[in-house]
Amino acid sequence: MLTLRLQIQAIADRLAGYPITVSSKDFTPPWLHCLQALEAAQPGDEVAALEHALAGLPNQAELLQTIHGARPGHRLFIPSLAEIASDLQPIEWVWPGWIPRGLITVLGASQGSGKSFVATDLAYRIVNNKGYPDGAPIARPGANIIYVDAEMVPQILNQRAEHYGLDRSKLFVMLPELGEMIDLGQPRYQDRLAEMVALLSPELIIIDSLSSVHSGGQNNVEDVRSFMGYLIRLTSWARCGLLLVHHIRKPSGGQQRMMNFDLGMEDLSGSGYITQQARVVLGLRVVQTGPEFDPNGPRELKVLKTNLGPYHDPLGFEFAPLHPAGVMLNWDTKAPKTYREPTQRDECKEWLEDFLKTHPEGVKVKEVIEAAKEEGLKQSMVYQARKELGAQIVNTDGHKSPANRWKWSESPVSGDFVEEDDEEE
Repeated sequence: MLTLRLQIQAIADRLAGYPITVSSKDFTPPWLHCLQALEAAQPGDEVAALEHALAGLPNQAELLQTIHGARPGHRLFIPSLAEIASDLQPIEWVWPGWIPRGLITVLGASQGSGKSFVATDLAYRIVNNKGYPDGAPIARPGANIIYVDAEMVPQILNQRAEHYGLDRSKLFVMLPELGEMIDLGQPRYQDRLAEMVALLSPELIIIDSLSSVHSGGQNNVEDVRSFMGYLIRLTSWARCGLLLVHHIRKPSGGQQRMMNFDLGMEDLSGSGYITQQARVVLGLRVVQTGPEFDPNGPRELKVLKTNLGPYHDPLGFEFAPLHPAGVMLNWDTKAPKTYREPTQRDECKEWLEDFLKTHPEGVKVKEVIEAAKEEGLKQSMVYQARKELGAQIVNTDGHKSPANRWKWSESPVSGDFVEEDDEEE
């Protein structure tokens, strides 16, 4: 397939006597007529043949000028990766594995799950040089932070920052003009943010949130393409991190279900173009760790998508009260485990553990089975529970010995457990 430019270049080359390797079937009128006229012309008559081929067309002069304006023998320069590699910025991180520098990071979660708390916590860690939740050091301690407050409640951000002890002289809030809403789809708001970035050299830009900061909508690709393109250009130019707070679609089950919903990429609201343009997408949710859901319960922060390396293990945090007021995030390098309803096997394992702990000298297997039957537990279930508890239960004698007892071990040693035949007793 030949583009218009390549067709014109081939005609200019042929007119100047350069060999061409293209086929006439790849040409379209009027350039096809030009090529055919040149191929049929006698040596020295090419210009006249070309003019004759275009005779009668209203734009004959313009077409001839286009052909004569092309540089014969010119070839487009198409650089290889090796030729542009020295000009490419290396992949760098604001928070290694979580927030890249010069690229977009999306933080998705439901309302009320703590997105703004996480954003404030990260600002505090950068400004006050407290290290990241996983122990990674701060690359630019004390650097400025820009917070685009599309929710228009700066007093909440101020209160949280004050409770944290965050140096608020390093936190710069972008607010709308009086009587307006921030709209980063408008050039004047884009220019204002770009000016803040140019003057402040921030380490992190926080936009809270996408649904409130862009009036063009978030479901249609065309509505978000220009906005995301602006953010990409801005972040790349500034060489800082950009955390774009985003909401998820409402699943069945209402608000509670939204907060503890184990979300994936497909659950973020709006066009998929949003997450396509982000190099890292993070997910935040409340984890139900007990029989009843607790909206103040522990949270899980995990990487839903990364194009830049391996996926880091999820992190967890809880809200820790501050004195005299407020809360801060107490992070854990291990995410909390989701509660599940105990099965009959779980109940059997719990019973077996308690039973053996009350008999520290150990219990003969036959007596264990009899005691279990009194609790309504089948023999096969006891052996399954014993198998899953593994080296926590040791044999006092050979497992086929009539004198053998099961004994609970608080310090199991690998190799203590021998899988037993549940028919032998």
